[in-house]
Amino acid sequence: MKFLFLASLLFSLNAIAQNKKLSFKLGSEYELPKRTEDLSFFGNSNDGIVNLSLKKDELHIVRFDATSLEGTTDKVIELPEVTRNFNSETLVDFGNNHFWLHSDFDKIQGLDYLYYDKIEVAANKISVSNKLLLQTTRIAAGDMVRSNSFARMKSVSKYDYSFDAQHKRLLVSYRLYPEEKKDKKNFDKIGLFVFDENMNKVWGREYTMPYTEAIMDNSDFSIDANGNAYMLAKVYDSDSRKEKDKSTGLPAYHFEVLKFTSGDKKIIIEPIKVGDYFIGQASLVENSLNEMVITCTYSKKPNSRSSDGIFLAMLDQAGKITSFKNGYYEFPLNELEKFESARKKRKMEKKDDYEAPNLKVRNLLIESDGSVLLACEESYSITTTTYINGVTTSTTTFYNDDILAAKINAAGQMEWVRKIPKRQFGAMPLNTMSFKLISDASGYYFLYLDNLKNIHLPEDMEPKAHRDGRGGQVIVTKIDHTGNVTKDLLFDTRDEDVTIYPTKFSRLNGNQFVGRAKLTKSTYKPLLITVSK
Repeated sequence: MKFLFLASLLFSLNAIAQNKKLSFKLGSEYELPKRTEDLSFFGNSNDGIVNLSLKKDELHIVRFDATSLEGTTDKVIELPEVTRNFNSETLVDFGNNHFWLHSDFDKIQGLDYLYYDKIEVAANKISVSNKLLLQTTRIAAGDMVRSNSFARMKSVSKYDYSFDAQHKRLLVSYRLYPEEKKDKKNFDKIGLFVFDENMNKVWGREYTMPYTEAIMDNSDFSIDANGNAYMLAKVYDSDSRKEKDKSTGLPAYHFEVLKFTSGDKKIIIEPIKVGDYFIGQASLVENSLNEMVITCTYSKKPNSRSSDGIFLAMLDQAGKITSFKNGYYEFPLNELEKFESARKKRKMEKKDDYEAPNLKVRNLLIESDGSVLLACEESYSITTTTYINGVTTSTTTFYNDDILAAKINAAGQMEWVRKIPKRQFGAMPLNTMSFKLISDASGYYFLYLDNLKNIHLPEDMEPKAHRDGRGGQVIVTKIDHTGNVTKDLLFDTRDEDVTIYPTKFSRLNGNQFVGRAKLTKSTYKPLLITVSK
């Protein structure tokens, strides 16, 4: 059997920062077995790289040498426990320990199960098989997708997975099936289970939420180094779910942080004071001091799809929330108007409160010195409907456009905002759009596919478009800690006739990262990118 899957993308961030030349090398071709569900691609420089794939009741483990990228072993492990409702969940990588999580559902008993298998990378085997992590009553269904390994639909995304800042604790969260059909009557029940880096249970419990589903929206889950779990929630003033109070003109909702601890069944609730602004997307993450950082995009107008800037707050270990220094950080107009048409610039300059449109928070990095890097992306979709001979046809086009990065220093000052221009679109997501953020001591690196004409784009011009799945150039844009921007071309995918997926890259070891290059539906090539003098 051929070695089945590998494409490794390795590049030195420090070398790029020193303006060294980039080079790449494609390896030999590999093929995935037919009707295989690709599960994960992971490893490290010491033990090697492993690809997991699932075919019916067989787990395929293919191992590669991390230096030569050549396949070393190929093993098939039978999974007799596989049932009709078996589903692969995720690969948990704790550095030295790797766990494959999978779930099952007993329809007759109405029970959901979550298991793990421990993968020994160096030995190319499973050392612990089908170990039960948790069991509960019926979990609310996730998204329905078609399985690659079975000719049927399956439910995914039943569970959410979150890690602490040190990547030593795992939070598994889920929502139980509603007891009441009406949102105005139903109080959500949420399960929260914490595990250590050996996948031992630290604690776990199911909680009934303090508000009905009509009033409360769960926004984000997180965990700290002490194993405390957190949930960020949007709470409306009433079940009418209005964004704006007509009598006052102020937001008709607020945000709360709910804290869950191992020693107390009571939920600790702390409201977030956001003033008169309207909060858009919000997230919660731990910093190096074990404080929880709350970040939100905000607007001065209700029901807005655009953002004036970002709001930051801190939740300390005592459970108190305070605004992070200035709290609100407005995006500067002089940066937003870069890489826009002359017409759009004129419209922006007429408005003192121009907002950045369709922003989604993609990354929030908390540095050891207390500074914060927030990376947003303009992301949206447009659906068009046509009527031809009485037949209605709808087409949705997805867009991933400009990146907006903002750096807030430890003193609470906005040091800089930088706009990285790009235009990515596609009729159906092929996963080549968006970007991967990589950081090291010298700065921040944004890796993405782009149109080559944008490599030296003047600030008074709009970027040219790149179409999802249609080749493109692999670009890395670096922003150093002082806000200086440089851009490098890594390679042209069309020259090598391959497809890569920037968002799928992951850290291999130190400043090395792994990704995949695809030739056809089931064939791949190793890809090595290095830096030389």
